[in-house]
Amino acid sequence: MQYINPFEILGLSNITDTANINNEMIKKEKRKLFADIDLSDNGLFKYYDLQLTKSDCEKAIDELKSIDFKEFYLYLLSNKKLNTFLVNGDCSVFVKFTNDSIFKLPEFVKFISPFFAPKFDKALLVAFENKNEIDTKTILNTASLVYQNDVNTAYKSVTNNLQNKISEINDITKNIKNEERIYDEENIEEVLTLVKEHFPTNTLNCLPQYFQSQILKIANSINYLSNSIWDAFDNTQVPNDLTGYLLTLNIGGLDKPTFEKNFAIINKKNKERIEQAKNAPVLKKWANVLLQLRKYIKEVESKSVSSISAFEQTKNLFSVSELNSLPDFANEIRIQIGYSIRSLSISIWNKHSDITNAINTINLALLVNVENDDMAKFNQDLVELQELEKKYKGVLICYFCDKNGPDDDSSLDTIIYKETYRSYIPRRVQYSESIISLPRCKSCKEIQSKGNNQYYLYFFGLLILGVIIGAVTEGSHFIIGGLIGGFIGWIIGNAVQRNSVRKYDIKDDRDTTLRNHPILTERMNQGWTFSKPTA
Repeated sequence: MQYINPFEILGLSNITDTANINNEMIKKEKRKLFADIDLSDNGLFKYYDLQLTKSDCEKAIDELKSIDFKEFYLYLLSNKKLNTFLVNGDCSVFVKFTNDSIFKLPEFVKFISPFFAPKFDKALLVAFENKNEIDTKTILNTASLVYQNDVNTAYKSVTNNLQNKISEINDITKNIKNEERIYDEENIEEVLTLVKEHFPTNTLNCLPQYFQSQILKIANSINYLSNSIWDAFDNTQVPNDLTGYLLTLNIGGLDKPTFEKNFAIINKKNKERIEQAKNAPVLKKWANVLLQLRKYIKEVESKSVSSISAFEQTKNLFSVSELNSLPDFANEIRIQIGYSIRSLSISIWNKHSDITNAINTINLALLVNVENDDMAKFNQDLVELQELEKKYKGVLICYFCDKNGPDDDSSLDTIIYKETYRSYIPRRVQYSESIISLPRCKSCKEIQSKGNNQYYLYFFGLLILGVIIGAVTEGSHFIIGGLIGGFIGWIIGNAVQRNSVRKYDIKDDRDTTLRNHPILTERMNQGWTFSKPTA
């Protein structure tokens, strides 16, 4: 819609009072205007930079039939800058703009708004795109001349401009998540520059409440971009700067606390990363400690080192007080060392059944300054190990003699089985197999080995003696003598072996005696046996 002031095209620019204007005057000036148009070379009337047809002029002049419109056009004659702005968008109107009393009339605002809103829209876009905070504020100060029905027209260009930029940022986020990246570790910082270029907070924060929902979309878009960079790149500075930048936007409602929480997390991590870079030599030292701990764990798992040796080596590997005295940048390495020691404690118990050194090791982990949640886990491990210590108290003394402590190199390995599946057509069975290492002292190992040897010595010795006696007495006594000799040898050998180890006959009494061993009792109650299941 093009604004034309009919008083101007009629040559009545000097009129100051509508009382001096009557219909005859208007008709007279209209005839003169149309005559000039007819005599012109192109049949048009030049109005500012516009070329008007008779029809354009007719329509504008008809507006004077309304008394209100006549008053409004007359006022605009006196406000040259506003009148010119309505014609061609000359932004000089915003310089020292004053709010006249007529602007408070709803009828005037409704009259002027259809002409004012489109020009206002273009001027606001230019100021916004130029990131000119002063011009943006100045233009927005005239927003009272935009009637409610024309608000969308007045803010259309800036709205579309922002939406296009939001879409561009969202596309970058999508590409990063889908690993279709135009950015990498080398140039990811350019994203921050782009965001600042697209969304200048100083001018954005000048925008009225109309843009509040769109500003929130901008904040969410930046936040998603920050999170995608956090996930995809080994970079904390760019997410930190992006999240910090979005917090400079005027964000209302319940969303700002979420962004502030995200920033607190990212900012903390970024500060730690900066500190880590500054303290790389120190971190390298503790990284080597961590690698050594993991080596101890593997050695305990493979039983290539004893549990007591693993604990002693760990205790002497580093100074806990030195580790705890490191600044916050070492929080992550402290946590990793704490958990590595915890893993070592678990391996000492699982692989060596050494409750004493398992407890000693977890107590060492408890000396490391870690977060409360991590410390709670370590304490829970200690409680569980202490319960195991009570439960398996007898294991701390050799089960077979009740006198000596277990020897790492003298443990007794036994295989147990548990049926996991059975079918009858066809006949098939599946089972689990587990090798259990039972603590035993060195003395009992020697005695049991000796008992086994004596058993076989008596058995085969008396078997041979029986055969010889049978041969001397001739005939069938050869066989009978051998059987009698073997049977006597079995009785004597078995008695010798039983006498050598008070609690356990390795060969014959597993099911009746060894199943009561503290380490095996619970397994046996769960269905494990010494006999391999068969179909």
